Amino acid sequence: LVAAARPVFIEKPIERQQPVRDLLLAIDISQSMETEDFTDANGKKTNRLAAVKAVVQGFIDKRKEDRIGLIVFGSGAYPQAPLTLDHASLSLLLNDTGIGMAGPNTAIGDAIGLSLKMLEKAQEQEKILVLLTDGNDTSSAITPDHAAEMAGAKGVVIHTIGIGDPGATGEAKVNLSELERIAKTT
Repeated sequence: LVAAARPVFIEKPIERQQPVRDLLLAIDISQSMETEDFTDANGKKTNRLAAVKAVVQGFIDKRKEDRIGLIVFGSGAYPQAPLTLDHASLSLLLNDTGIGMAGPNTAIGDAIGLSLKMLEKAQEQEKILVLLTDGNDTSSAITPDHAAEMAGAKGVVIHTIGIGDPGATGEAKVNLSELERIAKTT
């Protein structure tokens, strides 16, 4: 009877990967990220954005079960990639970003605001924004503090990462106090 049924093994069953959390990466690509205050593995000076790309690529590679999206910001904030499990495409879009593509200034508050819009439709309970910037907000329509308060009210956790040398002067100086205020608000 079993032989008459002619059982056949075609392929392994398709397993649907369920995301654990929704992560948005907001990366500063303003002119200040052009400052060369990092040293790469070969001992060569590199700019802040190149250092960020290397670290973020490693982060993406390790977050296989999370949906990750990408926002880039300068004078304005722009969605570079929606929340996705397709990390290969996300990596390509990350590599395609360049300094100044979003304008020369820095709009941290606008980046947080755009993140809230993108996370509004997210299904996962755990919603996280990782904000990578040198911390000098120069052109936001909404203040970073107010945007962070809105994020806290919506249950979005913001992790801030300061990029650069806090001992530098002028535009190259990293404003860590602003980043600390944003992180404490959420």
